[in-house]
Amino acid sequence: MKYALFPLLFILWTNCLQAQTDEQFSIKIEGIYGHILPTDQHVKPLIGNPVTGAELSVEFQTMGNKPWQQFNGFPIVGIGTVWLDLGNPRLLGNAFAVYPYISYSLIRSRYFKLNLKAGIGMSYLTKNYKNTNTNSLGTIMPFDSTNSAIGSPFNVYISGGGNLEIPLTKGFSLVAEYTWNHVSDGSTIVPNSGLNLLDGFVGLKYSPNYKTYYSPVKKDLTDIPRKYSFEFIASGGYRQLYYLDNRTYPIGSLSFSAHRTISNYYKMGIGMDAFYDGVYDGTSLYKRTYLTSNELKNKLRVGVSWQHELVLGRLTAGVDLGLYLYDPIKDLEPVNKTTGELINPNQHKSLIYPYNILNEDGWFYTIGTLKYTLNDHLFISVGLKTHLEKAEFIAWGLGVII
Repeated sequence: MKYALFPLLFILWTNCLQAQTDEQFSIKIEGIYGHILPTDQHVKPLIGNPVTGAELSVEFQTMGNKPWQQFNGFPIVGIGTVWLDLGNPRLLGNAFAVYPYISYSLIRSRYFKLNLKAGIGMSYLTKNYKNTNTNSLGTIMPFDSTNSAIGSPFNVYISGGGNLEIPLTKGFSLVAEYTWNHVSDGSTIVPNSGLNLLDGFVGLKYSPNYKTYYSPVKKDLTDIPRKYSFEFIASGGYRQLYYLDNRTYPIGSLSFSAHRTISNYYKMGIGMDAFYDGVYDGTSLYKRTYLTSNELKNKLRVGVSWQHELVLGRLTAGVDLGLYLYDPIKDLEPVNKTTGELINPNQHKSLIYPYNILNEDGWFYTIGTLKYTLNDHLFISVGLKTHLEKAEFIAWGLGVII
């Protein structure tokens, strides 16, 4: 599954390159300074010195060659390459990432530009659990003295935040950014607490063809029809639950949704989601859920989701906000981590109830989605399902538009 992330990067890269022009491009180099957020008990011991690094990127000003570019306010698209020293050479090492991104203009004037930026790609970490869990003699180290947050060398890299550009002279601009960056593999390989970083960027941007630069010009375009569409997606993949299990479990989902086109760049809809998660077979050594038998009913969940999608030509990016309607697992959590027994054995939780995400999944789920349209009726998709900040799985799918 980790290598299956490369097609996603290829699709995003292709979509960005299709948006570029030969003339309106810039090169940007920035220094990075930031820190890792202490999100859980596995990440906190890994935090050392501040995070430092650099990013080199190439940006292209869209000029309206595709309708979606004008509909989205002529955004900038780019490809970034990142190096990060994570501040703990022995356990975290360095991170390298490459990711396509898109930057939306909030304020554009002669004196400065303020943008919102979002991107997703691939990252490689030089240190993970498997190359830090032994000492120089080959002896297995205690879990808490290893990289207990990252299990895979290859991970997703997500970046989102704001950037500021101030023109200086002759094609040069001063640039600054403040972003949230996330590194994890979606629980494909455990442990997977993931790393969340807050980073500041400062650097220079150079536009080689600044003398011939011209601003995008709006054209008369036909609006996207405001109509309903229906989608069916079948997705699948695998994940791990606990590093001592030494097991990989199948996962899958089926989703049916109805969307309404609200504007030239935004769709909203409602969906019914059914999930299968093979980890709930009662064999895991991870005592988070009280399971005494291997039953199909415990591996199934059904929910309803409110879906939001940004339309970028053939590519759509969205987020689904979900509520479980059927969830037998909720009454089997939380458990006493010492005895493995249910804390409240006779509970019958309602649809919405208070919970601690560190001890149970809860009633709320989200799915971050990317879809790429192949033709009028088919698309491929990838979705990252989470419970708040806790990733559950990454699923790859094929969808049908009705």
